[in-house]
Amino acid sequence: MPRKTKIIFITVFIIVGAIMLGYYFYNKNTSTNTIGTDTSFYQKFNPFGGGKKVNNGGEPTDTSTVNVNETGGQVNNKTSRFTKITNFVISGATFFEDTRLLPKTEVTTPEAPVVTTKIVKGKVVKITQPAVPVEQNSEIVPSIRYVERATGHVYQMYLDTKITGKISNSTIPSVYETIFDGKANSLIYRYISPEDKNVITSFLATLGGKSGFLSENILQISLSPDKSKFFSIIKNANGVLGIIKSFDETKTNQVFNSAFTEWLPQWVTEQNIYLTTKPSYLVEGSVFSLNTTNGTLSKIFGGIKGLTTLANNDGTSILYGASLDNGPKLNVFNVKNHTSLELDKYGLPEKCIWSSDNINVYCAVPATIVGTQYPDSWYQGTVSFNDMFIKINTQTSDTTTIANTNDGGQIDAINLFLNKDENKIFFTNKKDYTLWSLDM
Repeated sequence: MPRKTKIIFITVFIIVGAIMLGYYFYNKNTSTNTIGTDTSFYQKFNPFGGGKKVNNGGEPTDTSTVNVNETGGQVNNKTSRFTKITNFVISGATFFEDTRLLPKTEVTTPEAPVVTTKIVKGKVVKITQPAVPVEQNSEIVPSIRYVERATGHVYQMYLDTKITGKISNSTIPSVYETIFDGKANSLIYRYISPEDKNVITSFLATLGGKSGFLSENILQISLSPDKSKFFSIIKNANGVLGIIKSFDETKTNQVFNSAFTEWLPQWVTEQNIYLTTKPSYLVEGSVFSLNTTNGTLSKIFGGIKGLTTLANNDGTSILYGASLDNGPKLNVFNVKNHTSLELDKYGLPEKCIWSSDNINVYCAVPATIVGTQYPDSWYQGTVSFNDMFIKINTQTSDTTTIANTNDGGQIDAINLFLNKDENKIFFTNKKDYTLWSLDM
């Protein structure tokens, strides 16, 4: 091959290679990063009933969009009140009050010496005791703890200083769900067994203390009102069992058994656990009350398609969602009077949290609704919401807008909880499972 031809060939080869390499890196840098989800893994923990799966060879999904939840309120969006707390996926989080040590140099001194009197040989004698500095050893600090899903490592943030640190580096890979006790000191890690993908593993650990495995195939867990105990629904050959166990004791107490296995529990009061049938837009659901003392089960209400529920802190009211032609609509049920009130808002109760006053409820509700097959399509991940945050008075249906969809970006909020003062909402963004907060 002539030298000139060889040079031309090499030059063309280099140019073509450079173009192909540049095209590869351009596409790589502009592609969207997503978090992969093992569908079978997700469905193990999915609180979702046995309805027909949409868009899988059956009837097409209704993709019409309905604008809902307009409040007309004004929200200042110049400064976002949303804070993204983690850049990694979490499996659980909680609020608690921690004890933080103060610097040893920080002391307080009484304003004056203490003077006392006593009678000595019939005379009144004054005794002066010098002022003694009193060291302030600790203070109570509002805090949150949360767990990284990939590793099981535990982190803590002081809410006053925003200082964050890792407090446990014990590694448990691929934790799907983490449940904290009331002191945020004991945790239940839940994940699919690496040896058998059909087995749900639950591991109870105490920071700096004992740890051990719970029963296999615990389908659902609900904390007691004081978060010192938990109620587990455990699958067995005959259906399910309902077991109560303390975080710090080994003994258990069976209070429930059922051949029907599709239950979602909420431990509402010390004596009552509410059990709701798993939802589907094709199935009428019901909610029951389980007496933890004698094991009796009584129906509260039912006959509602797509039923999901969230009771308030004393069990007197139940926020519930019903699947209607325009999507899931929020209502509240008065347990004593056996009456319902429409709240004129569309959303899901599992995207809400009750205030401690048992009247007001904070909700993340979609600004628009796509389709009608709820809650199925949302749990299956075929639909994702862009939420606005509202406060609803469940006695009057009055609504206040806290933050709208333009304040903070794309958010589909789940697992909401409040701080003690109820001026912050913490939540997980279902779009990427990161932890966020919202200042109210």
